[in-house]
Amino acid sequence: MRPNRLLWLGLAVMLSGCRIGTLPNPNDPKDVGSLSPENMRGQMHSINEMLQGKVARGQITDAQANQELQVAADRLLGECNLDKVDASKIWEVAEVMLTAQQWDKARPLLEAAVEWAKSSKVEDRRVNDSLRLARVFAKLGDVPRAVKTARSVFDAKPQDSAPILNATLLEIVPAAQGKGHEVELARLLEDAMIKDFSVKVDLNSVSGQSFLFARPHHLRKAWQLIQELYKASSHPELIDEAHDRLAKSSHGLRLEPTVRA
Repeated sequence: MRPNRLLWLGLAVMLSGCRIGTLPNPNDPKDVGSLSPENMRGQMHSINEMLQGKVARGQITDAQANQELQVAADRLLGECNLDKVDASKIWEVAEVMLTAQQWDKARPLLEAAVEWAKSSKVEDRRVNDSLRLARVFAKLGDVPRAVKTARSVFDAKPQDSAPILNATLLEIVPAAQGKGHEVELARLLEDAMIKDFSVKVDLNSVSGQSFLFARPHHLRKAWQLIQELYKASSHPELIDEAHDRLAKSSHGLRLEPTVRA
């Protein structure tokens, strides 16, 4: 039996079976065929863009777009035999579920992806898939586990840490807000900022240049959100402590003044 086969069999039982596929029509979210994990992910991305375009033009509502995404995701997964998906590609199937906001279905896939990344020592996938899993836990209401999962990658080396702040700021914390854990989320975002201060990127790459260009904006938004979280927690006195901690770790980067409103 191939490695991880039992794991994929378990996932297949939890999610869906296999159907004989047809050639997909990229313009019809209901017409999707048998695809590889990579093509499934690309197909779902194209369907999402097409539906969002229809929403922007007033042709369908957000609710209708979400319903179509659910249909497309179910059909795509139905075309995938998870037992035959290589462990290194399972994250691409999870991406389909994330796009469709099927958090409960994405969870076991991402858990499997993280375990594979750890055992295979593929750091990029460990970091990215753990952050995605943290978002899923937050969406499912398990904020403590979301925070713990996000923190599990704070040991990443500087060259592997670029995704941490953005995922924490834009995905994990927003998904977890308003559920009674504002102090923990503020601390998480503080530590994500501190981690970001030491990130190393390739200055000659487009991605590295884009990261550096966007960094001041993300740091500014993170600091604003930290203050909002402490205020929402009824502990605004913690803002000054956070400012001092961040200032000591910022390597010369300046934070905006504390806002007292």
